[in-house]
This record gives sequence, C-alpha cells and structure tokens, in this order.
Amino acid sequence: MCDLAWTSEAVGNLVKNALDHTEAGGEVCLSWQRSPLMLRLVVSDNGCGIPPEELPHIFKRFYRGRGGSSQEGVGLGLPLAKSIVEGQGGILTVESAPGRGTAFTLSFLTKL
Repeated sequence: MCDLAWTSEAVGNLVKNALDHTEAGGEVCLSWQRSPLMLRLVVSDNGCGIPPEELPHIFKRFYRGRGGSSQEGVGLGLPLAKSIVEGQGGILTVESAPGRGTAFTLSFLTKL
C-alpha cells in the first residue's frame, strides 16, 4: 500500500534524473516486478552513470555530483524520492556504473 500521488512524485523525480543524465538516443526504462511479498519498481538508464565515490552522497540534500549533466538542479530530487519511499515503509536503492548507466529500485512490502 502506498500513496499514489507521493509515489508518483518519487518516480517522476527518478525519471527526470535519468533523462537529465542520459544522452539523446539513450534509453530510460521503467519496469516492475511483483512477488507475493514485494513490489519492485525500477527506473534505469544507460546514461553516464554515477562514480562509486559519489554513491554514498547522492541522497543528501543539495548534493550535486561533479560530472555528468549540464542540467540545472539544486540536488533535492533524489533526497525527496528517498524520503517519500522510506516514509511509506519502502526502500530506495541504487546500482550504477560510470559509462554504463544507473538503476534505482523502489521496493515495497505487499500486504499478506
């Protein structure tokens, strides 16, 4: 169970981030998987990726990575997405490799 409006805000922030960090002609993919215990939503791209040394900081408010995008932003999208997901009992995780892309996974327990 989750709040549709807030969850949409979180997913929208992740999609915007993926678009900002993916070159024209690249790919941004939204997928989902449901099991009896969990629902997972994945926002992935084949963009510039996030350097390993920056991964521990990306969910901090106002943090902006050194490389990647020339897009404007103040560094609030990812922290807000994490706060929304965790505020509903979910987990937001990230996997990334420079030059290969990034995948954010929103995981929510389902009601049994």
